[in-house]
Amino acid sequence: MEQIYLAIMAQLKQEVPCLKWIDLDEGQLEYYTERPALSFPCVLIDIALTECRDLYPGAQLCNATVGIRIAQNIATSRTNSVAIETTRKTALERYQLIEKIHKSLSGSYFKPACFNPLSRTSQQKEKRDDGLFVIRIDFQTQFKETLNS
Repeated sequence: MEQIYLAIMAQLKQEVPCLKWIDLDEGQLEYYTERPALSFPCVLIDIALTECRDLYPGAQLCNATVGIRIAQNIATSRTNSVAIETTRKTALERYQLIEKIHKSLSGSYFKPACFNPLSRTSQQKEKRDDGLFVIRIDFQTQFKETLNS
């Protein structure tokens, strides 16, 4: 799983240089008193093995879900139908970052050596009361893990 994390981090650093923080998701957005100990915009990465099956002794085929949480500290802005068009356009720029991240990690663009290309399976906005704009994108991948003796 370390190789997956490092490959995704390197890809995001290269393709989305406006990101100010990339890290493993260890609850940084949930467990804080005044302000999360990270810089915005950021990406937090979570990797879960959802199914593993033996291929032969010492080797497994693993299906994994890679959760990408994109957090932006955006002041409340007007996106409604009566807002001035330029105001609404600026407010909706948050989605451009999400699209850049999705594109940079998509299987047609990012072809890592250590696991199969990522395929987006879901994307949703988190409901929060702290003013952060957080979107979670889940990707699926598969890889073969061999245990070294």
